[in-house]
Parts: sequence; structure tokens; C-alpha cells
Amino acid sequence: MATEAVAAAPRNGRGKLARLLPDTLFGRLVLVLAVGMLATQFLTSSIWLDLRHTQTLETPTRVAAERMADALQVLANNGQDPQALAYLASPGLQARVLDQVQARYPVEDAELHQEAEELVNRVLHARLPQAGTAQLQRLRLVDAQGHAVPQSSYFGLSPFTVDYGLQIELAPGRWLVLDTQLSPGWHAQSGWEVLADVLLRVYLFRILVVVLLVLLAVRWVVTPLLRMGQAAQALERDVVAAPRMPEDGPREVRQAAHALNRMQQRIVANLQERTQFLAAVSHDLRTPITRMRLRLELLDSRDLDSGKLKLRGDLACMESLIDSTLAFIKAREHQGPLQQIDMDALARSICLDRQELGQPVEIRGHIRAPVMGQPLNLRRALDNLIDNALRYAGSACVVLDEDATHAYMGVEDSGPGIPDTHLERMRQPFERGEGSRNQDTGGHGLGLSIVDAIAQAHEGELLLRNRAPRGLSAGLRIRKTRGTPL
Repeated sequence: MATEAVAAAPRNGRGKLARLLPDTLFGRLVLVLAVGMLATQFLTSSIWLDLRHTQTLETPTRVAAERMADALQVLANNGQDPQALAYLASPGLQARVLDQVQARYPVEDAELHQEAEELVNRVLHARLPQAGTAQLQRLRLVDAQGHAVPQSSYFGLSPFTVDYGLQIELAPGRWLVLDTQLSPGWHAQSGWEVLADVLLRVYLFRILVVVLLVLLAVRWVVTPLLRMGQAAQALERDVVAAPRMPEDGPREVRQAAHALNRMQQRIVANLQERTQFLAAVSHDLRTPITRMRLRLELLDSRDLDSGKLKLRGDLACMESLIDSTLAFIKAREHQGPLQQIDMDALARSICLDRQELGQPVEIRGHIRAPVMGQPLNLRRALDNLIDNALRYAGSACVVLDEDATHAYMGVEDSGPGIPDTHLERMRQPFERGEGSRNQDTGGHGLGLSIVDAIAQAHEGELLLRNRAPRGLSAGLRIRKTRGTPL
């Protein structure tokens, strides 16, 4: 009991986890695609936000450089009179001329400070190529009350402004100093307002679009699978009456539907064949059983030897029918791996054995290339064809032939042949070449059925045709090489 409890524990754990997931393929595909697409959207947005943050200082720095260029032009147009700078004065801008250099404020991020200073000089020299080199004296973030805040606030939600201090040498001992405060874009707003705007206008809209597209796409993909599941359920209820599944939709679904329809056809054919098979066997067995019953009733001591002989004949008849039936069943089954077979040697050894028994069997032609197959089944097929020819014509001629892809092994005779209208029927079990039920002249009707089953197992076919002016040609045409094993 303890062992069973331990063994059941992992299954229970998996069951609890499975209950958290959708139970249908539709739900699971929707979950996987929606989560994957939303995660991709979130990652893309996070990259965009990161780039947006890293470039937030670029715009105010460019504006600060433009204001420095404006101040230099005002001085140049007014004879370097510092009073002219009053025209530029505003709440966020103050420019003045001093006779001493200003000390630089402590730098929190030296790399960021250097990049901002280089950007200021690039913008300044683009407008005034003759201007000197500007120095970034101060770069700091300040809150709404004017208090300095750490640069980590740059990634936060609280609004701030950027306080710039720039200076440039006009002449020896004469400096232009520019102090300006600029907003870095969206940080002029409340961070919560920006976040709400992003979530509502960007993410919510994307989520709705993604979920809608996922639902439509998954339904489009899953609908053929649902039809296939319904067809499989109908097949389970009644394999004979179940309708064929439509072979449409994606290629994989079409292939699966085609395989399902083929499987249904084969099952129906097997059921019909089984019914016919059982009916024929029971019919053929009833005759010797009835004879045996009558002979037992009529048996007396004076005719004991004769009665025994007749009973043995009936038993032999029943044994022959059972052997033929088992041979037919085995011919339709897979019997081990394939082997390379020398068909020429196989056919000639069979003919030599027959000739040694005094049977009129000839052979002509050759199959030089080896064939992948099962030697016992191929030997049984050729033996059946030779037996049929000897039974109906008294002689047989084995014919061997080949082309690039197939090998042919058949038997020709000069017997009465088979009516053309009955040629296809002769492939079916218990179809005899003559109308009587005499097993000595007509056999059990399984010979050609066994050969046909062996041919199909070797991805080939049984070829039947009447010869002119008289006789029958019957043989196997099988592939030399095989893509799939038996």
C-alpha cells in the first residue's frame, strides 16, 4: 500500500498542475500565443522605454546649446555689450558676462557629463564655427521646489527639470556664463499620468488586438482538428456508417484526414472480409462434418476399415481447409524483417523440386537484381500459382522478368482460363475458378487470395490476364527496393 501511495504521488502532483491549464487544445493555444505575444510586446515596449530614457537629456541639452549660441550672437551684434543680454532674460534663462571662470559643480556621472558637454559643442559649432569651446559647469536634476535630486530620479515617476550651467571664454579674462533650466520632455508631467497614458493607450489597445487576433487565428487552425475529432468519435460509434471526413484545411490536416478515411475503408473492408471469411469457412466445414456424422451413424464392424478410410479423407479435407485459411491469414500479416532475395535462384529451386517429382514445370527468363522481401511468403505465392496451373491445365511455365524498379514472377498455363468478368473476383477469398464445390477440382478458393495478399505486403500487385488463344497468366509484380519495412 505504501508503494502504491508513493507511486501515485507524482501523478497527483501532475493532476493539480494540469487543472490550472485549459483542458482543450483551443484554450491552450490561446493561452500560449496570447502570453507569448504579450510578453514580446512588453519586451519591445521596455526596450523602447529604455531608449526613451537614455535619450531624454538630448533635447534639453541641444536647447541649452542653442541658447548659448543665441547669447554669443547677441553680444557679437551689440559690440560685446553685456547689457544686450537683458533681451534674453526669462524665468528659465539667465546670461551674464564675468571676469573670472566659474568653478565646476561636483559630477555624479562623469560619462554622462562628458557626453552632454560634447553635444553642446557640436550644436554650438554647427551654428557658430568660429566660437570657442564651451564648458559644462553644471548638470543636475532639480525638483519642483528647486532642490537637487539624485540622477536615479531620472528613471522614476516624479517630475523634474534639468539645470544647466554653461560658460565660454569671450576674451582673456572675460567669460560668458549661461544658466538655464529646461524640461526633459515627459518628465514635465506627473509620472503617474505618463504611466496611465502608456497603459491605457498603448498596452490596453495592444492587449485587445492581440487577444482578438489570437482567438481568430486559433479558431481558424483548430476548426479542422475539431472536425477530425468529431469524425473519430463517429468512427468509434459505428465504423461502417460513419461519414467520411472532408479532406480540406491545412496540408497536415488533409493528410491526417486522408489517413483516417483510408483507415476507415480498410477497417470496413476487413470487417466485410471477416464476415465473408467466416461464412465461407463455416459452409465448407459443414459438408465434411455432416458426412462424418452420417458415416459414424452407418458405421458397423463389417465395414470398419472402409469407414475409417472415408473418415480420414474427411479429416484431411478439413485439415486442408484449415491450413489454407491459416496461410491466407499469415500472408496478410507482417512476418519479420526483410531480406535480400535472389528471386532467380528461388524460382529455379522451386521448379527443380517440382521436376524431380515428375511434374511438368518449365521456367524461362531471369531476375538478376536482388529483391527485398520475405522468402517464405514469396515461395508460398509461387507454389500456389504453380498448383493452380497444374490443377487446371496439367502443366506450368514459370516466367521471370524485371525492369528498373520492379520484378515480375508469374506462371503461364494453357488451361481454360478465367472469364474476363470474373478476373477481379478471383482475388477475393473462397472464389473458385469453376462452379462446383468439389475441392479436388476447384480447391478452397484461397490460392489467388493468398498470392494477392503476399503481393500487397510487398508493395506490389497480382496481375491476372487471359492468354490468347487459351490459358491464363498469373504473377506478382513487386518493387525491388522498399521505403518502409513490412
